[in-house]
Amino acid sequence: MRGNLLKMSGEVDAAAPKVDRRRAPETAARILDSAEALFARRGFYGVSLRDIAAEAGVPLALSHYHFGSKENLFSAVIERRAGEHADGIAQALAGAMQVRGRARVRREAIIGALIRPIAQRLAHGGPGWKNYIRLLAFVANHPQEEDYVSPFRQHYDSLILAFVQALAAIHPEMAPLDVQWGFFFYQAAITHILVESGMLDRQSGGALRSDDFTAMVERLVPFFSAGFRGFGARD
Repeated sequence: MRGNLLKMSGEVDAAAPKVDRRRAPETAARILDSAEALFARRGFYGVSLRDIAAEAGVPLALSHYHFGSKENLFSAVIERRAGEHADGIAQALAGAMQVRGRARVRREAIIGALIRPIAQRLAHGGPGWKNYIRLLAFVANHPQEEDYVSPFRQHYDSLILAFVQALAAIHPEMAPLDVQWGFFFYQAAITHILVESGMLDRQSGGALRSDDFTAMVERLVPFFSAGFRGFGARD
């Protein structure tokens, strides 16, 4: 082990077993999976390391051994999929920027480049990706000055800026801050939708479903694209 196991507030098991290094990667992955699922459901402050260890079926000491603090574990959860997720969205944006035609067509391509890769992961990525995306939506909806949000900012803020700049390049007639406003409103809608709160199901009397992302994307993209016209975008 790397030194003594960290002991925090009496949470470490009194007789922690030695770590079998051959199984350490699998144990760490199980802890990450469990943390991802619990953080996505309850948020950062609603989950303890003890909760995560119980969910993973491992001694609490192993959570400390692999990750140290809850903040470190949360960062590891965000970072584990961040590269792949951000790269997928960046590639979608790069493809959208090659679209030619009227401004409306190009604008819709860029707006769609954010939500379509996310919808694909939700549909085909399995429960792990579903938890991860839900967690990102949770983080985006919480105070951004919190220290635990910093990995989210580091991995995704520059990507969002690239979308805003791509839209501004299509619409030089718009005030730059209005482009930012328009994309922020779009992000806000997405983060609410991705939480899958069930509000849509209830308010529609079951006629619509919060997990029907194909239907949502088909409507979301043209709806918000049209909203840019209210800020002076020309088609």
